[in-house]
Amino acid sequence: MFFKSKLRVHLYFTIINAFIAMLIACRYFVYLSEFPTDILGFSFLISSVISHMALLMICLGIVLIPFLLLPNIARRLTQSAAFSLALIVLFIDTIVFAQYRFHISIIMLELVMSGQVVSFGFMTWFMTIAGIVIVWAAQYFLLVYLEKKTETLTAWKFGKKFTALFFICFIISHGIHIWAVANVYQPVTVTKKYLPLFYPTTANGTMEKYGWIDEKALEKQKAMSLSNKSDLNYPRQALQVEPIEKPLNIVLIAVDSWRADTFNADNTPNVWGFAQSGKIFNNHISAGNATRTGIFGLFYGIPGTYWHAMLANHRSPVFIDRLQELNYDLGLFASAKLTNPEFHQTVFANVKNLRVGSQGPSPSDADKNLTKDWIEWFDHRDQSKPYFSFLFYDAPHGYDFPKDYPHRYEPMLNEVNYLKLNNDTDRSLMMNRYKTSVHFVDSQIKIILDKLKQSGDLENTVIIITGDHGQEVNDNKDNYWGHNSNYTDPQVKVPFVIIGPKVKESQIMQWDSNAYTSHQDVIPTLMKNYLGVNNDVHDYSVGEDLFGPPIARDWILASNYSSYAIISPESILEVGVVGQYSILDKHNRPIKGQQPNAKNLQAALEQISRFNR
Repeated sequence: MFFKSKLRVHLYFTIINAFIAMLIACRYFVYLSEFPTDILGFSFLISSVISHMALLMICLGIVLIPFLLLPNIARRLTQSAAFSLALIVLFIDTIVFAQYRFHISIIMLELVMSGQVVSFGFMTWFMTIAGIVIVWAAQYFLLVYLEKKTETLTAWKFGKKFTALFFICFIISHGIHIWAVANVYQPVTVTKKYLPLFYPTTANGTMEKYGWIDEKALEKQKAMSLSNKSDLNYPRQALQVEPIEKPLNIVLIAVDSWRADTFNADNTPNVWGFAQSGKIFNNHISAGNATRTGIFGLFYGIPGTYWHAMLANHRSPVFIDRLQELNYDLGLFASAKLTNPEFHQTVFANVKNLRVGSQGPSPSDADKNLTKDWIEWFDHRDQSKPYFSFLFYDAPHGYDFPKDYPHRYEPMLNEVNYLKLNNDTDRSLMMNRYKTSVHFVDSQIKIILDKLKQSGDLENTVIIITGDHGQEVNDNKDNYWGHNSNYTDPQVKVPFVIIGPKVKESQIMQWDSNAYTSHQDVIPTLMKNYLGVNNDVHDYSVGEDLFGPPIARDWILASNYSSYAIISPESILEVGVVGQYSILDKHNRPIKGQQPNAKNLQAALEQISRFNR
């Protein structure tokens, strides 16, 4: 009887936490691009929140049943700790989702902990730990209170009413989803991504059997979905090369999270001044809105949708292969780790003794060490070889700069606390901090450029300076802070400049400065004009040769961890992993009544499948 009493209290404790979870989950839908007004969409939203949050808490409650055998204090501490942690993780996930539109997962936790998505400051950690302690205490006292009020709750038939509500909502939500998937009803299929760990039922086989399925719509969605094939046909033709009497040096400098609108004489005076001797492209779009796909497109010249195939095959880009074939000395210097994302198994898979990151307690310290290490490498490199240098700075990604660095832009946030960011936050305070971090990196790049000038190598060196992706600072007032969450200009438009031989020759550089260019154009340009590769560029890339005849583009393809987008000057077609899509304006607002441009979509799908067998 004593265990039965504890089990009853545990049941009520679980139910109350389920209702708390439902209230927290309502935060996910604050940022719905379009709140469902139809009966099916609205019913699915309400029923799925109730049933799914209840299911998560019930599962946790079942796992905790054996702990009811512990002594009272240990039992209460365990029960309250488990539900406290679950609710706090759920609450933090709503914050993450509000800013990035993805949920916490093992992969994303690895990226966060490695600093690839955000860099958390002291106050963020302090508030998180303090929140855990406060919620844990509240849960503990709630449990003690319930133990005294068991008879009252039993009299209310609390458990039976909750069970009935759960089952009714469960059947409604999963039933609606079965029909919606079979008929590609996006007000439902798009909404499901807003809840974490939510995998509602599908039954297309049964629906097809009874003729309750829209086959044409499903075929269209399937054609737009991402493929995870690992059987590559890359390059499509073996490289046909010619000897190069004197290969030029190549220096590629990338800055993590560098917005295009901070490339100017004020924010980046050193790089801006140096860039005047080369060609600046004002409408350059990264291959992605995240580091993985941005750097991938920069080195491979193909969409980031091929990432998984390249990783599975440990296939290095033909660009790096050609450099090694020409006996280039490789000086690869990154501030953040090159192991997460797994660039050591993709871009640099064939590079021995790879330097995988820089030392330092903060991004700015690591950046300074990157510069220092590059100078040392440059002074001791093999002078008989041409060299390729890749320098990847990180400070703007973490809004970081040294404590003694001048505060050029004020007022600014003293520290970035992601738990406090919301739609009402004064973005100018964050933007001023961001611009100061960009200004700091500019000072580091100046050291590199000065060294190249002093060496006398500039006449024999091609230099490319760009960003891996942008960084949104709530530009569109949708509570987006960072990257990897949409394809608007703040997240995908980056600076791009190329300096070196041939660049200023008007008969060669015919592309206009305002032309639509992409990261995927870099490799074709280098391979064809500096590395002696005679193939059609489309044998190994989807980009264009920027020294060739100008190409009038209507769109550019970009991608991230779970979607791709066809970006045009007027709109964005964003397509999810299973083919669900949204057509958005340049401020990430849905465009009603517009269908995908069939011609552009067909061309994009060709690029996504070109290098699959």
